Amino acid sequence: MKKVLISFMSIVLLSGCKVELTPSVNLSDINSEVSKTIQSKLIVEVTSCTDYRDSRNESSSLIEAKKGITDVFSGAKYIECYRENLDSKALFDIPITVGGKELTGDIQLANADFGGGMVVKMSPTLKTKIDKVSKSGMSKIQPSVTIKLKNDTSENVDIVAHALYLNGKPMTVSTYTLLAGKESIFKLSDVSVSSAFDNGVSIIYEDLSNRMKLEK
Repeated sequence: MKKVLISFMSIVLLSGCKVELTPSVNLSDINSEVSKTIQSKLIVEVTSCTDYRDSRNESSSLIEAKKGITDVFSGAKYIECYRENLDSKALFDIPITVGGKELTGDIQLANADFGGGMVVKMSPTLKTKIDKVSKSGMSKIQPSVTIKLKNDTSENVDIVAHALYLNGKPMTVSTYTLLAGKESIFKLSDVSVSSAFDNGVSIIYEDLSNRMKLEK
């Protein structure tokens, strides 16, 4: 039995630790020139919530996740650990910046500098901290980003989505309308997430009206 558990742990460590950032934001805040800090959900996949020898204790993977996340994200708060289907997941709240022009934290969702749209920005120190935590013993972090965006304005907004899944449908460079009062879900592709980490910024979508103005 012990050999089976050791083998299972080895497979998990080799496969990496899945970490998903899932902020819910309003379009008006994205477009604002004044930044604000909100709490975003961060979901970390762990091998188990409880110790297999004593369910009253936390599992070693949960303990490692709690330490790793608080080391990477200042202000991170552990909420709970739960099972979803066959997966165990640890839930955290972390602060991110929404709106504004200058990057003031580790992660920012803001209006694009080229005249409209939405970008995700990440500080150079964030990747450094993640790499450091991965080397210190926690399995290699595999980040993903899923954004719930509500168009809280009174007007529809035509956009061009870039390399992502929009409401579950794959988009490369595709047009879409953000309906007034409705929510849309953007799941970034691996390429977009890598661009944010490696280049500091990744385009999520362009505002089509502003794009057409620039092309005239």
